[in-house]
Amino acid sequence: MAAPLGGIDIGGTKILVCRGDAEGHVQWTDSFATDPEASPGELLAEASQRLLDGGTIAALGVTCPGPFFRRTQTFEKPPNMPRWHGFELGSWLSSHVPGIPFSAKNDANALAIAEHRWGAGRSVSTLVFFTMSTGMGAGLVLDGRPYEGARGFAGEIGHLRLSDEGPIGFGKRGSVEGFLSGPGLAQLAAEEVRIARQRGESTELFEVASLDAKALCAAAQRGDRVARRATDRAGARLGQLMAILVDVLEPELFVLGTIGRAYPELFIEPAMQVVHREALALSTTDLRIEPSALDDHAAQSALVLAALASEARDR
Repeated sequence: MAAPLGGIDIGGTKILVCRGDAEGHVQWTDSFATDPEASPGELLAEASQRLLDGGTIAALGVTCPGPFFRRTQTFEKPPNMPRWHGFELGSWLSSHVPGIPFSAKNDANALAIAEHRWGAGRSVSTLVFFTMSTGMGAGLVLDGRPYEGARGFAGEIGHLRLSDEGPIGFGKRGSVEGFLSGPGLAQLAAEEVRIARQRGESTELFEVASLDAKALCAAAQRGDRVARRATDRAGARLGQLMAILVDVLEPELFVLGTIGRAYPELFIEPAMQVVHREALALSTTDLRIEPSALDDHAAQSALVLAALASEARDR
C-alpha cells in the first residue's frame, strides 16, 4: 500500500496535522493550540513529530497565513502571527523533514486549489476563494491554474480600503479585513449595538457577554434585526469587493470559506445585489457565489499541496 500524504495547517489559534490521499479523503487528524510564546521552529517540531509518529508519508503539504513570500518560502509580517515574520519555512522543512517532497503556500491559495480540484469549483476554470476567518484573504485560480503573482502576494486583499470609515482590519480603517473578517464582524456588531441602545431598540445582542462573529451571525440567522443590519452591511461590502474583482478578473465563481460557509444565507444575497448593481453586466451573466464544498477545509487544503508535491516528484 502506498504511503499516505501528510499535511500541516498553521493557524493563529491552532495547528492541525493530517493524513490522507490524493483524492482529498482525510484519514486522520490531530491538532494542538498555537502557543504564542513558542517559536515557529518549536511549533513545527511538535507538528512534524505528531505527523510522523504515525509512520512515513509520501509527501507533505503545509498551509500558513499570508503574506508568504513564494520565492524564499518566508513569512512576511503576517498580521495575526507576528512571531513568524522572517521565518524561513522552506529551509526549516528541508532540514527537519529531509527526503520528503513538500509544498508550502498561504492558506487562501491552497484553499482555492483544493476547491478547484475537489470542491465547488470542479466545473469552472476561474474562481476566487475568500477565507473569511481571523483574517480575510483571497486565493485565485485563473484559467485552471493557481495564480500567486510575482512574489506570491496576489490575493492579499485584506488591506484594500473600501471606505474611509468602518471597522479596522490589517491596521487600516474601512478595509476589506475590517468589514469581512471575524474580528471585523465583531466590530460591526458592537457598533450596531451602540446604535440600538441610542435608538431604544431591542436586540438579543445586549445579552451576549462575548460579542464575536459567531454570536452575531447566529443572532442574525434567528432574525434579530440589529444583528441582521450588521451582516447586511458586511454582505454589501463583500459585494463591493466582488464587483471590483469581476471587472478585473471576470471569475465564474466566488467561494466563501469559514464564516461565509457557515452562514451563506446572510452574505450571498446582499453581496449579489451589489455585484449586479456595480459590476459590468456582461461579466455577471453566469456568475455564482457559493459556500465552500470542502468537508474539512484545513486538512484538505494541506493535502492538496502534498498531492502537488507528490505529482511534481513523479514527473
